Amino acid sequence: MKLFYFTYNRYICEIFSRNYTIAFSVCKQYVLVFNLKSVYMGKLRSLLGLFFFLFLVLLSTEANAIDYPPCSPVSVHGRLSVNKVSLVNECGYVVQLRGMSSHGLGWVPECYTEDAIKTLAEDWKIDVFRIAVYTHENKGYTTEEWKTKEEYNQYVDELVDLCAKYGIYCIIDWHILNQGSGDPNYTLDDAKEFWDYMSKKHKKDKHVIYEICNEPNGYSVGWNEVKKYANIIIPIIRKNDSKAVVVCGTPTWSQGVDLAANDPLLYDNVMYALHFYAGTHGDFEKQKADYALSKGLPVFVTEFGTSASTGGGGVFAFETDLWIKWMDSRNLSWCNWSFADKNESSAALNEDACSFSRWNDLSESGEYIKDKLSEPSLFYGSCVKCDSCSRFRVGKTESKLDRVLVYYCLSTGEFKFWFSEDSHMKGIRFFDMMGRLVYSFEGSTKSINFAHFSPGSYVVKVEFEEGTSVKRVLKR
Repeated sequence: MKLFYFTYNRYICEIFSRNYTIAFSVCKQYVLVFNLKSVYMGKLRSLLGLFFFLFLVLLSTEANAIDYPPCSPVSVHGRLSVNKVSLVNECGYVVQLRGMSSHGLGWVPECYTEDAIKTLAEDWKIDVFRIAVYTHENKGYTTEEWKTKEEYNQYVDELVDLCAKYGIYCIIDWHILNQGSGDPNYTLDDAKEFWDYMSKKHKKDKHVIYEICNEPNGYSVGWNEVKKYANIIIPIIRKNDSKAVVVCGTPTWSQGVDLAANDPLLYDNVMYALHFYAGTHGDFEKQKADYALSKGLPVFVTEFGTSASTGGGGVFAFETDLWIKWMDSRNLSWCNWSFADKNESSAALNEDACSFSRWNDLSESGEYIKDKLSEPSLFYGSCVKCDSCSRFRVGKTESKLDRVLVYYCLSTGEFKFWFSEDSHMKGIRFFDMMGRLVYSFEGSTKSINFAHFSPGSYVVKVEFEEGTSVKRVLKR
């Protein structure tokens, strides 16, 4: 079999001699695979001409494509889309994103610096950051009390670019709430201009998700009013960006996903927001969401809190545990409210933490959520092979040994182990890249203190009664 490689920057083309079929797939890198049978040089030259033409098309259309950091969530998963009720990556595998939401940008702008985003991405291990653009409250977008609308757009762009720099997804959230804006149509003119700008600006950004209305609410604001708004805004977005995932809020502060399920929007790549606060919401809201899922409605938990719905009270750890297990069992992505140092129990940071760039000066809620984020997320398959990507947990379709995960927790200096509850660990052995045994342990454990070992790559053999799982891990 003849194999020819043509490499330019991120583009790799492979020519195989099998049949006349041309297959095209895109996943982090662009790969053109040409399969030929009984290839003669004349045909090969014609094929190379075709390849060169397609290559130039790819080069021109992706000239401004972002080069996301290796092993980052966006690098691993690429552009997201919606398949039935699931968020899926560029290769069609189910994805569960987990991350943090900002508070209002005008409330605590000192919390949203490059160093903060870097810490969230690299230390907290978030997959997604939600940028809450309040429309009215406390220096909201439409008031122009803090920034002009043009300045606000540029500020949002900067945060979007920071998320790209550190390889995490971001949700641009048009944060309607109170002060007359519970009805999204109240801010329709501003929303049309905002989404036209954002969808033009970020149409090539694989990491951007658009949340078009945060929490529709009010006695007269039902699904018909929200749907009317969405049927104006989504076409504006789709005119500029036909691929990005759009999240639409639902009535009653985004708890009415059951109403949307009975009369869904007629667009591809649309999901529906479910919000909850563990101290206020419980089985009733879960039942409504389960109904929506059973009707085929894709749900994204773009905001939840460990507190009561006021933002205070709690922390309700037990109730939040129940919600997180419920979300995990349904592969639902989530963002926690909020990465802020506001004086309320839902804030992840203690008061004044942002003023001194203390991104790990954690409140009770922050400690709880960061611990949850340190657990590997559900992971069914990536678009690129990356042995050192240790932040994901594979899905239930693999064998027990395939589902073993070893990941390094930077804050504690420990390697942690995740495996099926019905597996029986016998021992662990670590080897350096020269093949030398550097550490061994007999018995079963969920963590090993590795703080005193040098940074670098290691091979770990985790032995079970069922067999041995071999992993390559990275200590930073």
